[in-house]
Amino acid sequence: MRRHWVVTAAVFWILFVPFSTAASQPSTGPMEALRGPIEQVIEILQDPRYNDGAHEEEQLERLWAIARDIFDFEAIARGTLKRHRWESFTPEQREEFTESFTQFLGNNYFNQIQGKYKNEKVVFVEETMKSDIKALVETNILRDTVEIPVDYSMWTRGGTWRVYNVTIEGASLLGNYRNEFERVLQKESPDHLIALLKEKTEALKTGKNGK
Repeated sequence: MRRHWVVTAAVFWILFVPFSTAASQPSTGPMEALRGPIEQVIEILQDPRYNDGAHEEEQLERLWAIARDIFDFEAIARGTLKRHRWESFTPEQREEFTESFTQFLGNNYFNQIQGKYKNEKVVFVEETMKSDIKALVETNILRDTVEIPVDYSMWTRGGTWRVYNVTIEGASLLGNYRNEFERVLQKESPDHLIALLKEKTEALKTGKNGK
C-alpha cells in the first residue's frame, strides 16, 4: 500500500510542486526543460481565484493542458503492458486503452492535488544522460521532516523532453500498473481492461463531485 502511495505521490510532485536546485544542475537539458511548466502549474495552484472551488473545472483544464506537455502518456500507457500484451491489442484498442488510462491516471492524481497544495518542495539532485535521447533526473521530495528520493526517466520526442516513467523506493509507475494490468489480462480481454479503467475514472469523478 505504501509503495502505491509513493509512486502516486511522485507523479504529483513532478507536476505540482516548486523546487530548489542543487549546485550540480546543468543550465540546459531535462531538468531545465521542466522549469517553465512547473512554474506555470504552481501559479495555477496558488491563484486565489480557485480557492473557493467555484472555478475548479477551469483550473482542471489548465492543469491537464500542462500535464499533457510534461508527460508522454502514450509511452506510459504502452509501458504498463508487457510487450506481447501490447502487440496483441488492435490499433483501436491501443488508442482507446491509452486515452482511458490517461484519463484514469490524471483524474486520480488531480483529485489529490486540487486545493491541497502545502508548500512541498523538490530538490533536483542530479541529471544523468543515458543516451542522446534518454536521461535520468534524480530528485528528493521535501515535506516537513520527510525526504523521499524520486527518479524520473525522460526522453526526447519531437525535440521535447518528456517524462515516461517515475521510480521511487525501487517501485516504478510503469511496474506498479504493469503487474496490476497483467493480472487482469491473464483472465480477461483487453476490452474488459479498458472498460474497467473507464469505470474507475467515472468513480473518481463521482466521488469528487460528491465531496
